[in-house]
Amino acid sequence: MKSSAAIAAALFAVASTTASAQGITGGQLGIEYNAPIDGSDFGGTTYSGGIEYGISRSYALSLNAAGYRPDNFDTDATNVTLHGTYHFDDFSSAGIFVSHDNLDDESITLFGIEGGTDIYGGDLTTYLARSNDDDVTVIGFAGEYAIRDAISVIGDLDYADLDDGSISQFGIGAAYDLNGGPTFYAKIGNARYDDGTIDESAGFVSIGVDVAFGAERGTTFDTRSIFDILPGF
Repeated sequence: MKSSAAIAAALFAVASTTASAQGITGGQLGIEYNAPIDGSDFGGTTYSGGIEYGISRSYALSLNAAGYRPDNFDTDATNVTLHGTYHFDDFSSAGIFVSHDNLDDESITLFGIEGGTDIYGGDLTTYLARSNDDDVTVIGFAGEYAIRDAISVIGDLDYADLDDGSISQFGIGAAYDLNGGPTFYAKIGNARYDDGTIDESAGFVSIGVDVAFGAERGTTFDTRSIFDILPGF
């Protein structure tokens, strides 16, 4: 997929040429594949990347982007998310974001708040967003807890209240950090759509790898997208 590859290539090029410049604190690249458990039509590949610029010790700007390629639909989707982040300390951060989803000729913009903290030996992040037309409200949570030096339990939950229904997903799995290098992960989860008349759900498996770089090992927050709630649509 040209659009997804272009996003990843552009972010990698920027990161490679500017990683040593003052202010660049971290970045990341990732790829994830989602497959249905029950043979349903959804499933696909997500390409993502991001870079973060530290304005000062407490303030940062970051840009995350993703390309989504479903297996069984002749279409591609993209997301771009801009974050403004305040770091309270080395363990807690909060901020605002604006994200833009695009699918063919349709698009939606989300405005939201987000936060993250280290708590009881784990990492917890949450966000809340509303669309520019006030028809969509989204809330999500994600967590990670290290059970060994390189192995963590991961999980996430997202819910979107739409104008004509709702969509949601949850997943749980494990991640393995290869000695400070790439992080490999796998999750099993369930995605659901309910419009009051149709109520459908499907299980899925996700596998992926993330490569983080820079002093802060990646960006503080990730993409905020409707497409992340329904893996592979």
